[in-house]
Amino acid sequence: MAKSNSRQVLMMVVLSAVSVSFMGCAGSLVQQSQSVRVSPVSAEYKLDGNLHGKMYILLAETSTGQEQHRYAVSDSLATALAEGCDPSPPQVTDDSQRRVDLSFLGFNGVDVRPARLSADGLDVLSFTDLTNRLNERDLASRHAEMKRFYQQNGMFRRTDLKFLADEIGADYIVLPCLLDISRWSKGRFSVGGVRFLQTQVVSGMLGLEIWDTRSGRKVFSATSDITIASERIREEPMSMEEAFKRAWYGIMKELPGQTPEFPDPPFNTAGIHEGPYVPEDNEPQQVETKTEVAVGEVAKAAG
Repeated sequence: MAKSNSRQVLMMVVLSAVSVSFMGCAGSLVQQSQSVRVSPVSAEYKLDGNLHGKMYILLAETSTGQEQHRYAVSDSLATALAEGCDPSPPQVTDDSQRRVDLSFLGFNGVDVRPARLSADGLDVLSFTDLTNRLNERDLASRHAEMKRFYQQNGMFRRTDLKFLADEIGADYIVLPCLLDISRWSKGRFSVGGVRFLQTQVVSGMLGLEIWDTRSGRKVFSATSDITIASERIREEPMSMEEAFKRAWYGIMKELPGQTPEFPDPPFNTAGIHEGPYVPEDNEPQQVETKTEVAVGEVAKAAG
């Protein structure tokens, strides 16, 4: 009996050591489910061209009990839109390098890249930028009145929108909304009270409205339901901000004026993303030379 108990203890120690050794290099398997619904709008008021000009992000509207996320929702939208307007290819991050290619097992990869927007001349300004511009001109009370009218009636007055266009040069204002958000985790495997594998889930519903300040029209409105489940070995929580950004990525794909996506970075034989090869500064570069031969000379040589 004592020998059996000591064997079990030894097995637990070995499993613990192996699991801890993999914690620093193990990645995660992420599954994502998302649905986006675009609100119907007649062709007369539909946004059918590329966005251009100054776009200000308002402070997010939230349901009761979710007020603490208002700033994170607005900031994540500003970041996502700015990434979508960036013409440079996305960089390979540490997180994407740890993502394993499981397509051969039937798993579909999760696209966590922003939509590329044909937004030449679009300047995305965060709620912090809006706050600074309003306070510089002592317009905070006018902004508060505008938001109160929206909360009571579900719309912005054209006079308020035109006021923002005249005072701070806003061409569009974007109102993000957090309708619901929740996060939980569940242990999958544990030894001796130590968890080695856990599932972390974030589920939420977000929406946004785009208003044209010049015409006073709401030109785009959409909502996104998203659920992200991550199987993790390390004790590392999934941030709600990441879920917010992925929800915005899905909505951005419905905006007009999309440009072709950048090709996916290749997977190497180890199943991880690798970026393009960049030679070192002191590494000699090979220069390919081509010899051009006239057509007449080729014919003469053939004869």
